[in-house]
Amino acid sequence: MKTIVILTTILGLAVAQRETSLSVIDSLRQVQPAYRELQNYVVAAVANAKLNSSDVIYDFHGEIFVAKDNFLRSAVNLEANTLRHIDGQSSETDSSCLGFLRSSIDVNINLAGVSFTNCINVVDTKLKAEIDQVYSHLELNETSFLDISLYDVFRGQNIFVNPQAIIDLLQAKLGQLQQSPTGLIAELSALVDDFRARLDVIRGSYRQCLTVNDQLLQTTINTILIQLQQICMGVLLPNVETTAATNATPDQPPSPAPEESFWNFARKH
Repeated sequence: MKTIVILTTILGLAVAQRETSLSVIDSLRQVQPAYRELQNYVVAAVANAKLNSSDVIYDFHGEIFVAKDNFLRSAVNLEANTLRHIDGQSSETDSSCLGFLRSSIDVNINLAGVSFTNCINVVDTKLKAEIDQVYSHLELNETSFLDISLYDVFRGQNIFVNPQAIIDLLQAKLGQLQQSPTGLIAELSALVDDFRARLDVIRGSYRQCLTVNDQLLQTTINTILIQLQQICMGVLLPNVETTAATNATPDQPPSPAPEESFWNFARKH
């Protein structure tokens, strides 16, 4: 009889022990939804930050395109206006001299194109580096949460020997997962704001590069117009946008139209 009682007791303890082991799975099931909710929260937050970064990049490209378009239009306008003065000379003006000026215009416009390419190449290199940096930081923030393991609680443990210890670890992990990373949104927003500020610096450098290029082209054009008068013995034509030509006298020709700079042109458009 005692033997039966002892065996029954041992069996009861064994069953109870195994029930605790089975409860580990129940605890694991409790952790799973919290893990999914945390993943969804982090993925959504990072995705939103990526979309905001994409908007920043889109706006950056738009402003670069406008600056590029204005510069090209200004350069074309300068070239056309200068050629108007050269092509409008009388037949008495030395044609070979005028030909040299035309060649000079063509060469300097092409050089301006080289400078323009240099400007945009610098933008491209810097922009790529900034994009790589911001997305790398966003992915690090995402990975730091998504790399949380549900099963590390089993390391060094035995589900049949010490199931309660595993259950305690799972409960602690559940509490950890249920704490939403409320500071993540602010951190991601700060990353995007910093990204926007760095792109503003790149955009400013690009504008400065265009300004220098425009000033060099302006200087070249002014030199060509001086050469037209001093070397080729030509004259500047009246401004096509003014009516001063109707009131001019042969001894007093109207003043030529001022050459339009890149930024004056940009403000008009």
